[in-house]
Amino acid sequence: MNSDSVFTRSFSSLVIAVILNKDKDVRFLSTDILLRAFESSISYLRQEKDTRGYVEEKGWAHSIAHGADLLASAIDHPSYNTDMSKDFLDTVHNCLFKGPVYTDDEDERLIFVIESLVDKDLSETELEEWVINIFDELEVVFEKESSYISFYRIKTNVKNFVKTLYFRLGYKNIGYHARGTIKENLESWFKKFYIK
Repeated sequence: MNSDSVFTRSFSSLVIAVILNKDKDVRFLSTDILLRAFESSISYLRQEKDTRGYVEEKGWAHSIAHGADLLASAIDHPSYNTDMSKDFLDTVHNCLFKGPVYTDDEDERLIFVIESLVDKDLSETELEEWVINIFDELEVVFEKESSYISFYRIKTNVKNFVKTLYFRLGYKNIGYHARGTIKENLESWFKKFYIK
């Protein structure tokens, strides 16, 4: 896991994001290449196992953050098909359950993906259902692994992410129902752990 290959993968994803951003203005990529880029952005982030942010004496690996930037660039492209929205949501969901605690603003970078999907007409219902699914999976992990440190790390990632999402949605004055679902679930988890 501590191989330097993460830097190649992570920064390659940034290069692809820059190319997609450039292609928004000057269309030079074929439809086939764009589709492969969109699918590869999902595949990359789902498969990435090295989730380190800043690596002492080496610099930024930041695979989750850079992968999130790539996803957002794919969604922001004019050729993006909203039929892919579920795959992009599932990919962000998957990132929250990878295990290690994110400490370098990965949650905020993943929020860009959600904002881009909302800008591409992700419905309030879809967003709220997605938030519910995150909490449902957290409950499943709790039931299986509540005494393991891995659960607490996942719980930290989920809570940090949804708190960030809550405030971003509020700042943009969108996602009223999703924010309500976040608030209810956070309160429920708080009571589960701290109020006996």
